[in-house]
Amino acid sequence: MGKLSIDLLQSGMVLQSEVRGLKGKRLFPAGVELDEQKIMILKAWGVVEADIMGGTRVTSRQAQLERESVEDEAHLLAKRYVTQAFRGQESGSPFLRQFKTHCIKRTTRAIRSHRFSIMDTASMRDLYDYASKSTLRPGMVTLEDVVEKQLELTSFPDIYYEIVRELNFPFTTSRRLAGIVAKDTGLAARILKLVNSPFYGFPARIESIERALTILGSNELTTLTLGLSVVHHFPGVPDTVFNVQDFWEYAISCGILSRLLGSQCDGLMEERLFVGGLLQPVGMLLMISYDPASMCKAVLLSRKKGIPLPVAERAVFGFNHAEVGALLLESWNIPEPLINIVRYCYSPSSSPAPLDTSVVHLATIMATGLRRKDFCTFHLPDFFPDTLEQTTISPSALVPILSQYDRQLADTHEILTDGM
Repeated sequence: MGKLSIDLLQSGMVLQSEVRGLKGKRLFPAGVELDEQKIMILKAWGVVEADIMGGTRVTSRQAQLERESVEDEAHLLAKRYVTQAFRGQESGSPFLRQFKTHCIKRTTRAIRSHRFSIMDTASMRDLYDYASKSTLRPGMVTLEDVVEKQLELTSFPDIYYEIVRELNFPFTTSRRLAGIVAKDTGLAARILKLVNSPFYGFPARIESIERALTILGSNELTTLTLGLSVVHHFPGVPDTVFNVQDFWEYAISCGILSRLLGSQCDGLMEERLFVGGLLQPVGMLLMISYDPASMCKAVLLSRKKGIPLPVAERAVFGFNHAEVGALLLESWNIPEPLINIVRYCYSPSSSPAPLDTSVVHLATIMATGLRRKDFCTFHLPDFFPDTLEQTTISPSALVPILSQYDRQLADTHEILTDGM
């Protein structure tokens, strides 16, 4: 097949010769089969073409023309889908314009390789059927009603509070804290898998919780423990068009992107941003558990009117999932900085800590744009340009952020949802 432009590379192609990036860094040897993650790494390192095994360009011309035809159709579908989701918000924002371009390219590849699913007719019909059963009107239920039902079902794991109490003890040690975490073998295993995954990328393997505490710090590990505990805390949601696996992929994406965006800012605690992003959408789970039909009604209203899901939730319930999630965290005595991130995610300028909240606000927008399925959060949340002024994150940071996101998502999702 010969040398191909980086934009023509596809999953399944095999390198004829090794590929080197900027400053001669050796990226992949000859014989490696490409996948989407490897192609993103090549782009992140400035590679413009690669030598691919197969026939010559001349002998493969017809196949290339056929592929370009399919690519054009996939590109048009991706462009239409992404444009609808962005709702014109990229106008006036170089960051969002560049991000939209990335979303179109990525969605095109996903459609072409059959890894992107749009809500089909049967699912849409189910959504209408569920929504038609809703009798809810704004004012009929309160935030407290929704949260109290959740609190009746289950309480938050005691291990988190044990760690907090131990941290307040003046003579605590890493060994004592590690002993508390080790009581929950599942939690301890997930923590060790996470700190040894691309999420952290430590050069040497970390074999114990005590060692993880030494490297990360007790406050950081406590915050991480909180996030990992929450993922396994919620019981299953009703079987509707709302898919809980899609939800957690979206939530974990919010967390990873929050952490990566936060690394571009000075003085922010990355674990807090990760957990804040992870917790940001948990109010959705409570709302759909409380009234599945009305949550489906909100999803349908969002899609029909072209409005963000939080706006549609307020029209149906009288409040949105950010407010529900914040009240739940208050009930659990979760630290206030995390509560503020969740509560003000869709209005970051109102937050007592606008920088943290602005980072998670931007991550929520990006997680919605990057999803691979037609998840219920179809339209991007309202974007507030002053969030970029708060964070000073440049459009040039998008490529390395997205490259790291691709490396981290699959492993982090598998670790956090293991056993669910």
